[in-house]
Amino acid sequence: MVAQMISLRLVSLILSIAFITSSVNVSAQSMSVIGGGSFARNCYTAATVAIQLNNASKQDLEECNQAIFLAKLSRKDLLATHVNRGIVYAAMEEYQQALKDYKSAIELGPGSGEVYVNLGNLYLLSEKYEVAIRQYTIALELTLPKDHIAYFNRGMAYENNNELNNAKVDYRRAIELSPQWALPQLRLERLLRKFGEEKT
Repeated sequence: MVAQMISLRLVSLILSIAFITSSVNVSAQSMSVIGGGSFARNCYTAATVAIQLNNASKQDLEECNQAIFLAKLSRKDLLATHVNRGIVYAAMEEYQQALKDYKSAIELGPGSGEVYVNLGNLYLLSEKYEVAIRQYTIALELTLPKDHIAYFNRGMAYENNNELNNAKVDYRRAIELSPQWALPQLRLERLLRKFGEEKT
């Protein structure tokens, strides 16, 4: 069984490819693998580092390619490795390649919430907010180790889509699920200040 792990990027936490486009910090999920040898494990490590540093190299990509094309991966580990390679591609700003990997992961197993979080991130960065909201909503309906990430990202998509009440609800839910995480608190406070509301 594939162990699902979370990492955060550009803002310190396990689980987040934090891309910055104006004021948007989105969080992604890497997925660990239990088989496939060193290539698959190295690809997972590369994705986790890419999430934390918002950076990846051609060597990182090669580890993922070797895992996908040469290692004898189980279906679940192949799915996880496509997600991880997608994260590496996204860190390299090769978003179309990342999209292909996430779609391959969905074909392998549509029940993994992490795939939809990462897919939602690409649509959020592309300013396709309604599509991003749908992806995060699907993620929340599936198995997802840390729901607070999807709530936070969906909150940003709602905010950018001018669905401000929905954004507030999602930020508050992210805070409730992960009180130590500063980002949703900061986004909520900024949103409330913008509209002159009291924090409740």
